[in-house]
Amino acid sequence: MKMTLADRLRKAMDEAGLTQASLAEKCGISQASIQKLVSGKAKSTTFIVEISEALSVNAKWLAQGEGLMRGAREAARLQGSDMAVPGFRVDLLDISVSAGPGSVNTNEFIEVVRTITYTPEEARMMFGNRSEEQIRMINVKGDSMSGTIEPGDLIFVDISVQSFDGDGIYAFLYDDTAHVKRLQKMKDYLLVLSDSPRYQTWDPITRDEMNRVFIYGKVIGSVPQTYRRHG
Repeated sequence: MKMTLADRLRKAMDEAGLTQASLAEKCGISQASIQKLVSGKAKSTTFIVEISEALSVNAKWLAQGEGLMRGAREAARLQGSDMAVPGFRVDLLDISVSAGPGSVNTNEFIEVVRTITYTPEEARMMFGNRSEEQIRMINVKGDSMSGTIEPGDLIFVDISVQSFDGDGIYAFLYDDTAHVKRLQKMKDYLLVLSDSPRYQTWDPITRDEMNRVFIYGKVIGSVPQTYRRHG
């Protein structure tokens, strides 16, 4: 029989050693809300991300029973030792950004597809002094950045950069579409540029339109089969 949300929640709470009261406190929600979920009286919750983070489990597993309960890093942390997964770990996310007309991410939850582990020396060469919490990998579709980033490349994104931080390549949302493009600031305008001459430059984004742009992070490198540094 397939586990229900209540079954998965109880299992995760047992493994984390959390009571309803302690879980409610960690999530910042009422114990009554947790009790309804644990008893099966509530079939869903808007706090699924907060609860999954408190329990160190994947949100999609907790909400829908899909995918793995937790990744290797979360399992190691739950056991109290990051030594079980040594090295500098970078998560590859199950989303993509477009170096073309734009792609739409339809996933309700962003999952980790896999994790690549680098030695401290490799990480220092590739990412400088950035921590592993700052770096994510994302797949690229389209060829508008060809010559710098090719279709199918994996880009390394510094997600601690969530606003314009000087000229460079960024992963960002414009309305509902995800892009990887070169951004430049000119007075009160933001220019969106492609590296391939086959693509036209966007109309400048004015100050009044800036609320349509959400910067996910700044691209610091990419890999086809070998690493290429961009900043």
